[in-house]
Amino acid sequence: MTGDLLLSWISENGGGTIADFSTRALWLARTEDLTVSDNVGGNWLRDIASLGHGEVDWKQGKWSVAPPVITRLPLADGIAVLVGARRPRLMRAIENAGLYFEQARRPSREGTLPSPTTIMIPYKQARDLENAANDIGVKYVGCAAAGIAGKLQASLPLDPSAPPAYDSPFEQLVGFSPRRWSPASPRDLALPDGLYREHVHGRWRYTLRRDGSWYAAELSRGIFAELARRGSSIIHWQPDYEDCSRAGTLVLDQAVPLPALHSRVLVLCSGFTPRFDSAAKAALYDNVPREIAELVASSLGQTLHVSS
Repeated sequence: MTGDLLLSWISENGGGTIADFSTRALWLARTEDLTVSDNVGGNWLRDIASLGHGEVDWKQGKWSVAPPVITRLPLADGIAVLVGARRPRLMRAIENAGLYFEQARRPSREGTLPSPTTIMIPYKQARDLENAANDIGVKYVGCAAAGIAGKLQASLPLDPSAPPAYDSPFEQLVGFSPRRWSPASPRDLALPDGLYREHVHGRWRYTLRRDGSWYAAELSRGIFAELARRGSSIIHWQPDYEDCSRAGTLVLDQAVPLPALHSRVLVLCSGFTPRFDSAAKAALYDNVPREIAELVASSLGQTLHVSS
């Protein structure tokens, strides 16, 4: 499959530029007769980072593959997943060790490249995973979703930033879903608080304005900071079944991007990227414990809405 081939390729190469990967991914998609958008490479790398297979530095325009690890899923009845680099020698080590695993995949969305197959490892106790990790030469890291969630900090960016340049295209965020920007003037001394962007060296640069001062903001963090300022909460959690107070589905407006770590926390609750409800225009993250949903929401300045 295309997703597995791409994961094998980035695993062997270790790292590179987003621009180069995007060119190669677009070429591969066309050879496979896949109809995709021009930004398909960047979107695939974003999913790979959420799945724990790699890291993406959007500012530097680079990506790198993550070391392979085994992590257990929360509240998943004894299921763990293998994430990180997936080189052929690792797959041979799994075969030689006689490690039982199952492969599963989720259908890709129209216009996107498929994600790699999820490798799921059943277990009875944590010691089984420790032994399996030793047998195939990787690390066992416990429950990564819970571990990362417990370390999430408030996302409001407070790094001071220089004011926007007077001669750059400059806009203010005025709508979230769909995302809408309105022209503004950096010369206006009465600019209201909000999230702004300016076009610099061919890219958008995002900044928050607070009480006349400017602060650097990555887009997703800036959006959630602005939602918090306006008192708007958009994260919902619904239990998987009636009277279930632990595992459920986290529902998020698909027009609002999550910061990378928050996305990884939610994806590593199931081992799959989110499903999408086209009618509700929402992203659905499966098997998310309520405790983790609360941590993700509070770290983004959100109040979690819990469905009865």
